[in-house]
Amino acid sequence: MATNASDRSIDNQSVTITVDNVGGIDHADVSVSPGVTVFRGRNATNRTSFLSAVASSLGGSSGSLKSDAEEGSVELQVGEQRHTREFQRTSNSVRVGGEPYVDETSLIDTFVSLLEDNPARQAVERGDDLREIIMRPVDTDEIERRIESLRAETEQLEDQIERVRERKDRLPVLKDRSRSLEEEIASLDETIESLREEIAAYEADQSTAAEADALVEELEQTRGEHNRVENEIEVVEAEIDSLEDELADLEDGRDTEYTDEDLESVKDDLAAARERRRQLEETINSLITIVEFNRDLLAGSLELPGIEPADAGPVTEIAPDEQQDLICWTCGSQVSRGDVDERLDALGEVIDEKRTERAEIESHVADLEDRRAEIEEELAERERVDRERRTVDQHLSEKRDRLSTLRARESELAERIVDLESEVAETQQLRDDDLLEMYEQVSDHQYERGQLEQRLGDVREEIDEIESLPGVEDLTAEREGLREQIAQERARIDQLERRAVETFNRQMDDLLDVLAYENLARIWIERRTADTSPDADTTFALHVVREGEDGTSYEETVDNLSESERELIGLVFALAGYLSHEVYEEVPFLLLDSLEAIDAERIASLIDHFAEHVEVLFVALLPEDAQAVDDRHQRIDADVLH
Repeated sequence: MATNASDRSIDNQSVTITVDNVGGIDHADVSVSPGVTVFRGRNATNRTSFLSAVASSLGGSSGSLKSDAEEGSVELQVGEQRHTREFQRTSNSVRVGGEPYVDETSLIDTFVSLLEDNPARQAVERGDDLREIIMRPVDTDEIERRIESLRAETEQLEDQIERVRERKDRLPVLKDRSRSLEEEIASLDETIESLREEIAAYEADQSTAAEADALVEELEQTRGEHNRVENEIEVVEAEIDSLEDELADLEDGRDTEYTDEDLESVKDDLAAARERRRQLEETINSLITIVEFNRDLLAGSLELPGIEPADAGPVTEIAPDEQQDLICWTCGSQVSRGDVDERLDALGEVIDEKRTERAEIESHVADLEDRRAEIEEELAERERVDRERRTVDQHLSEKRDRLSTLRARESELAERIVDLESEVAETQQLRDDDLLEMYEQVSDHQYERGQLEQRLGDVREEIDEIESLPGVEDLTAEREGLREQIAQERARIDQLERRAVETFNRQMDDLLDVLAYENLARIWIERRTADTSPDADTTFALHVVREGEDGTSYEETVDNLSESERELIGLVFALAGYLSHEVYEEVPFLLLDSLEAIDAERIASLIDHFAEHVEVLFVALLPEDAQAVDDRHQRIDADVLH
């Protein structure tokens, strides 16, 4: 079962690999200690099959069910931890399951399983885009989506900063208005107080004056309260209209064409498309291996023990190549070279078809990822609108209840004012002097004062609201924080690219010194950026500098390198990826194969160099190459891989 990263270290624990019916292996059971293990043997002795099986148990896509078996398995035992890869033949395919060491197939295939078909090695051989190989384990699309999201937040924050700045710019004007209103209210208070002193000076009948004074005072208070209630009604009605408009806008913005079922459907389609892409990649890799192996066999670059051209003799020697008879290396039957060539050409066409289908699937995966992001964004927006609509509904209900209460109170006060005015009018004595007029003046001034108080309250409320807004400095700091996050997201890719280039160049310099290629002065990767913008694409340019016999240096092309030199560059490039992504933290294994192009002494030095960076290193070597390897390293003969 899979373990956490903290449990990945081998820590001198024994490693046991059991293989059943995988590749060309019926059964193999191998136990080793941490360090270097050399699997020595001639070609076609299942060394590559064994390493492919180990790679599959680590989580890679290599490893295949034995042709004559219905099921097979690989078990990797590290101490008490057990990791498996299982193969089961179905009616038209082979189902792959189990619980491997990690679930990151691309990481294993690219930077751990350094066999002949390793993408990093092949990229150097073919002159492919090296940056794409290094960045393969990184979800750059997801990083770009996060950057776009942070940019949107930054733009919203900038709009908020502008609005807050505009509101705060109004504060001086509002505070001046507040002081002016306070002065007007103070002036009215002085006038009202003066009128009341004049009223008190009148010599009227005490009981009548007291009664008149009480009636007029109550009338003033009632009118003042009535005016206040009317003003509040106007304010509440305006608030209700605003809330109703806001609710209508929210209802309009709630519509979306997507549902949760749509999201789940897209996720299912995306998972299916990714699975189909993985199956196509496995099929293409398998077919390419078959074609290349048979092409090499026909070209004579591979020898299988006991397999010779059929009917060798004078007639065979002068016959055209396509008419020569061969012995099939799989079943032993006699076939013509032309028939084999035609069958290999047909397999080549199948490979092209699968590649075309893979390209279509990759395009479909990209479309589905974009659609998933779009649906998630719309569903999140709808949820936000629903929450806001519920809040507005609650406020609207509260305001309507308040309006109903105010209207009832306004009606009650209006009736009371009519009654009081009638009672005051019946006081004959108050009609015959100026007392009633003065009371009316007091009432008018009280009303005016109420209006001023209302306006002052509105101004103070706006001042409080503006002062409660977040400071422009705080919002600016938050905006800068978002910009810093964007820079950090961009820097993740940039730092990984730089680390990969620096690691490759450092490792290559070290190995060139150790391996002593006479006319290779330097091999290095240059990281190039199209322009100076933060979003500019980068490329990796591989440089090879040779030194002539006269001591002058010149740049060489990869095509002109020897096979040994190309293999060395590919292996070091893969090691740079292993170290740059810190794969050793997750997978402390490395697998090496197909090193025949490099001479034995350099192979030994290369193995010692790789062993410095990994706990467990498996290497497949020919017997004569294995003799040069340091005796302290473990050796296992390939005859145990039967």
